[in-house]
Amino acid sequence: MPNLIKYAAEIAKKVDSNLVVVITKDEVVEEVDDVRLLLAPRSYATMLESLFWSLEESKSLIDKNLVEKAAMLFQNKEYISTFLYFKGVELNGNAVGVFDLDLLKGILVVELDKSRIQRVLADCADRVKPEVLRAVLTIALNIAQKGREGRKIGTAFVIGDVDEVLKRSSPLIINPYKGHPEKERDITNPDTWESVMEFAQLDGIFVVREDGIIEAAGRYLEVSGRDLRIKKGLGGRHLACASITRETEAIAVVVSESGDIKVYKDGEEILEINAAIL
Repeated sequence: MPNLIKYAAEIAKKVDSNLVVVITKDEVVEEVDDVRLLLAPRSYATMLESLFWSLEESKSLIDKNLVEKAAMLFQNKEYISTFLYFKGVELNGNAVGVFDLDLLKGILVVELDKSRIQRVLADCADRVKPEVLRAVLTIALNIAQKGREGRKIGTAFVIGDVDEVLKRSSPLIINPYKGHPEKERDITNPDTWESVMEFAQLDGIFVVREDGIIEAAGRYLEVSGRDLRIKKGLGGRHLACASITRETEAIAVVVSESGDIKVYKDGEEILEINAAIL
């Protein structure tokens, strides 16, 4: 492992980067001068290793086996970009990934500005401020990973085009944000996140302005999911949130009790995040 990280640091400097993401089941890695080392969760390393073992043990043809491995390496690039995003790293320039697994040892250069999550963020920037979407996704990740009071919960945030969203929804409860100053309703302010996660236990969705001010919680979306295509097995929350983005200019972020996060725009899923491996 020390040699791999040393080589990765040298490659990082050659591509004008100081970011090295280490994917290993080890709990501690050796530091390198002038390089920012980030250790990915062991859960991702374990999952990746099990996938490679399953490929090795399969009876598929060798060419198919190689294609599947190549696809997994591509997904690793996307994973590293997403991991860095939630670490607060701006997705421009390059990063280097180091893999230290039984069946995969190597180094990978990632062009962060070409990642899917960066393309999605750029695609949403004309409707929602990037810092607002980052705050919502960070809260969503926290909810997906930790739940609330020891139990898994699901919730959703509909961001932007507030007037139209409110026209197409109704209150399930008295709005807990009504009458509060904007400072206490600003989702980009980490001081508000505890109350957001508390209200996430309520039925209904959050309605958030494009500038990050929470207008309401506990809203029921009154929209039609007719002719809308979403993945099988997803519940009414996903269908309603996908539908509201088809009928309005809003962006929706949905947290499943299973721990997945999905982002919808124009009635379609544009991003899926597995919180368990972040």
